[in-house]
Amino acid sequence: MGNVEDKSSPGVSIVIPTWEGKELLRRFLPSVLKAARVCGRPWEAIVYDDHSSDSTVDFLRKHFPQVRVLRTKVRRGFAGASNAGFRESRYEIVVLLNNDTDVDEHFLKPLLDHFENENVFAVVCKCYDWDGKMFRDGGKIGEFKRGFFRIHRNYDVEVRRIDSSEPYYSFHASGAFSAFSRKKLEALGGFDELFVPFNWEDADLSYRAWKRGWEIHYEPTSIVRHRPNTTVGRFRKAYVKAVSRRNRLLFIWKNLSDVDKLVQHCLFLLFQSMLAFLRLDLTHFASLGMAIAKLSGVSKARREEKMRIRRSDTEVLSLLRDCYQRPEVVIVE
Repeated sequence: MGNVEDKSSPGVSIVIPTWEGKELLRRFLPSVLKAARVCGRPWEAIVYDDHSSDSTVDFLRKHFPQVRVLRTKVRRGFAGASNAGFRESRYEIVVLLNNDTDVDEHFLKPLLDHFENENVFAVVCKCYDWDGKMFRDGGKIGEFKRGFFRIHRNYDVEVRRIDSSEPYYSFHASGAFSAFSRKKLEALGGFDELFVPFNWEDADLSYRAWKRGWEIHYEPTSIVRHRPNTTVGRFRKAYVKAVSRRNRLLFIWKNLSDVDKLVQHCLFLLFQSMLAFLRLDLTHFASLGMAIAKLSGVSKARREEKMRIRRSDTEVLSLLRDCYQRPEVVIVE
């Protein structure tokens, strides 16, 4: 484990937030440590336990003494545990992984090389399912249609067709398998805990970075394996759906600044609400109510971020769209 206190040194801090994840860490943490040992840089691994009840802390201290193990005093959710890990990191590049992320032995070097460009905020890996066969995530496509952001489509680039003369952009950097500039994380304040317990916090962080003039890259040669919702899947589906809808609204209300897009959002939200009333879609109104309850926090964050904007929504989306239209890019539905 790295033990250098100089936070500007060219090393890497690997941060893994976890909740009730002892068995997942037993399975996947060894691949992370193996990759760290061969990355050619000073490194440290931090596991931040989010107040689990499954003896994760004791297990890690016994079986993985090279890992710094820390624990929240109360349950803080993914964003809170990740932010706590960011604050403890010693090095300028922070790699954030889920506790169920398995990594290729040499996944780190391609990620870390991007940070030679001082304008890079984050870099996201290519992700397959645990079996290594099914493509899960690549560069994230961000679109604004019918008053809402669509952010769940992916694109990929065949390795033999990669054009290294220009970076491949991603709308956001997944909190499950991405590298970040620690200085820029600090400038952004980390994940916004308005989005606790989960979903859209990584999109919010990334979009704020884009609007401040920074970049998020996709690195198709950095390979990981991950299965979505291993932790989130422990919650009731209705609750997950309501929280996801709420957080999509919070994301838009907090970050959208182009007037024409704000008007479009309001009109389509009204239309959606009318349809939800006719269909007796109670989840829509539950999520809307939960979002309205957080309006004061959204308004404060919106005012603070407005002063730091360097790109409009249209400029960000146009920059990303140009990347998606490159001939070697393949859209994966």
